[in-house]
Amino acid sequence: MAAPPITGIETQAQSLFAAGAQAWEAGRPEMAAQAFAKAALLLPHWAAAHANLGAALRRLNRPEAAIVSYRRALVFGDEASTRSNLGNALRDAGHLAEAEVELRRAVAMVPGNVGYAYNLALLLRDRRSHREAVSLLERVAQVSPDNPEFQWDLALSHLTLGEYQTGFAGYESRLGLARNPPRSFLGPRWDGGDPAGKTLFLTSEQGFGDALQFARYVPLLARLGARIVLECLTELMDLFATLPGVITIVEKGGPPPPYDAWAPMASLPHLMGTTFQSIPANVPYIQAPPRPHLSLTRPPNTKLAVGLVWAGKTTPRDRSWPLTELLPLMEDPRAAFYSFQLGPRAADLAQCGVDGLVRDAAPVLKSFADSAALMSQMDLIITIDTSTAHLAGALGCPVWVLLRYVSDWRWQDEPADSPWYPTMRLFRQTTPLDFKTPVAEMVLALAERLRG
Repeated sequence: MAAPPITGIETQAQSLFAAGAQAWEAGRPEMAAQAFAKAALLLPHWAAAHANLGAALRRLNRPEAAIVSYRRALVFGDEASTRSNLGNALRDAGHLAEAEVELRRAVAMVPGNVGYAYNLALLLRDRRSHREAVSLLERVAQVSPDNPEFQWDLALSHLTLGEYQTGFAGYESRLGLARNPPRSFLGPRWDGGDPAGKTLFLTSEQGFGDALQFARYVPLLARLGARIVLECLTELMDLFATLPGVITIVEKGGPPPPYDAWAPMASLPHLMGTTFQSIPANVPYIQAPPRPHLSLTRPPNTKLAVGLVWAGKTTPRDRSWPLTELLPLMEDPRAAFYSFQLGPRAADLAQCGVDGLVRDAAPVLKSFADSAALMSQMDLIITIDTSTAHLAGALGCPVWVLLRYVSDWRWQDEPADSPWYPTMRLFRQTTPLDFKTPVAEMVLALAERLRG
């Protein structure tokens, strides 16, 4: 957009705008937001200042304020880029129907723009319009075949649809993502051939949940005659040492012993030809190591011991639940609740006054092995944190998972169960901001268990 006529105020605003742009390029969005905000306040008719402020606010995870900034920009200029960015901010805030309107407008204004089509495709996936999302993603991937982000999101859409052979083949594109720095290893990469008699080095990547989910392939490889050197994050070492076939556990980044071939852990579904119909779902495939000091003493006259986690990661999508919305679960004292919540959100117990209703087990949990030992003594785990869900499922524990409306490919959109974990039950939001319906369903299910 052209700069406004130069006056004293315009000069000051332009200086602030330039400072904001410099801060943005330097990776300092907070400083950029402050500068763009001051420029926009000085010149309320300057669309670019509002639009750039919106971008900075969105980067700072303040989508509602970003939405207002983008709408202000549109008052003074109907730019396709602003429409698309507004749609992205609306998507971040959970206003999916409004986001679709804006993103479709941007695509209609500039039909050939790959970025606008990509943004719309991601929104359509959130809206569960997966076939249209796949069609758009295939188009953008054809236009930019070297862009791993497009290939990655196309793979996730196929996986959500249960098209695992295509999806897991495309899942390999994660290795080219900028957020996944390349790692080099000696020797050949395992190609999925007969592993009998070979020592395979399985390398760590992604987060705890992915490692716990894909650890199921280690016993399979052991039964095929492989010896496994397993690299993992420090917090998982004691737990993964119990996996059959593991001869050595290596902390991520540490030197492995000699091996014949290596493979990334998350490539195993692809290398072993997993389809939706052939998911290896025998549980438990992980055993809790002995932890005598974590023996649970049950309160008298209680029927169920229930482990609870109400908050996980907030990016790229929020995986948390307001603790106060879970209070209806606690009305029957025959269910004794134990908090497994770690991190800053553990403070919710006291802040919400729930510390008199839930026993805090978190202070004694120093690793996933500790969590597994205590979890194995529970009758039920209730969680929204997916690493907790994967751990409980891998242990074969009964686990109920609260799912936000937009969830990960492995949970799909509709089922109340999971083909990956036979002991798991899924409770889903009906709309992006619905925190009551899934809990109400869970209350009924819990009452049924207490009657049993």
